[in-house]
Amino acid sequence: MTYNNVEQIFETIDKTREQVYNRVEGLSEEESRRRPQPDAWSVAEIIEHLAKIEGRLLKMMTMMLTKAEAAGARSSDGPVEIKPFTLEKLIEIGRNEKFIAPEPLRPSGEARLADALEALRNSRAELHNLRPRIEMTNLSGATYPHPVGTALNFYEWLAFIGVHEYRHLRQIERVLSANGK
Repeated sequence: MTYNNVEQIFETIDKTREQVYNRVEGLSEEESRRRPQPDAWSVAEIIEHLAKIEGRLLKMMTMMLTKAEAAGARSSDGPVEIKPFTLEKLIEIGRNEKFIAPEPLRPSGEARLADALEALRNSRAELHNLRPRIEMTNLSGATYPHPVGTALNFYEWLAFIGVHEYRHLRQIERVLSANGK
C-alpha cells in the first residue's frame, strides 16, 4: 500500500484497530487467556503487547513532533503535504522473520483483556489528539531507528502502527483457530 497523506494513514490504522476490536471484544476472560501452546502468547497477551507498543510509540512520536515544531517545521499555510511512501520493505522483512519483543514490550501475562483494550483505546485517543499538530508539521525529516536496522520517519512510524497490529491480528486469528474459536 502506498500512503499519500496523514488522513489516509489514520484511516488505515483505525481500520486495522477496528478489526482487532471486532475479533476480540466478545471473548470471555477465559477464552482470551488460552494459549495454543505453552510458549505462545494468548489473545490477552497479544492485546497487552499492542497496548505497550502503541504507548511507547506515542511517547516517541510526541517527542519527535515537539522537536520538529521547536525547529520551525510547523506550517502556517495549512496541512503539510507528505511524499508518498510504502512500508513494503519492512513488511517483507516481517514475513520472513520472527521478531522477539524487547522485555519492556512483552506482555506480563497479568493484564485482563478488558484492561488491555482500554489501554489501546486510551493510546489511540491520545494519538488522535495529536493529529491536528501532525497535519500542520513537516515530519519527513523526523526519524528514529527501527529495530530491523533502518530509520523510519514520523509518517512511516505512524503507518507502522497499523502494519504491526495487522501482523498481530493474524496471530490472534491463529491462536483462536488453534483454540477452536
